[in-house]
Amino acid sequence: VNNVPPKVAMWSSAPEVLVCEHAPISEIQIKSALKFWQNLGYTFKKVRYKDDPEGACTSERPWGYIVIHLVAKETRLDPEALAQTRFFVDNLTGKISWAAIHMRPDVRETVLEHELGHALGFLHFNRINHVMNQKWEMGGWDTLGLRSAQR
Repeated sequence: VNNVPPKVAMWSSAPEVLVCEHAPISEIQIKSALKFWQNLGYTFKKVRYKDDPEGACTSERPWGYIVIHLVAKETRLDPEALAQTRFFVDNLTGKISWAAIHMRPDVRETVLEHELGHALGFLHFNRINHVMNQKWEMGGWDTLGLRSAQR
């Protein structure tokens, strides 16, 4: 039984966050969600909003980025899921190299913060009112165990 959310990996350096063209996220939403994690001691290299000069949004492996997309037809997503995050951990370094978040069009409160938590290496945490709770209805704003050790 975990007393804090399990964390499987972390970034070796601050990731760049990129909200892709059709992502259902406003600039206000991404700034607010990143501020949530910054208040816990996490840093982000840069935030780009629907500006992708390097093509990270279309890359299979957007190294150094957390990219945020709208769920597409080809995205395998459980019908009950509100979003999905995949991240790649380099086996040699044990560090996260990239992450991709796919959001449904109807973004609910705490979902973006929850998915950014996955992109930062956290797994689900079965605690009522916790932001990393797997079930949205059981989640909330509790941040127990999420503070960055790098502070």
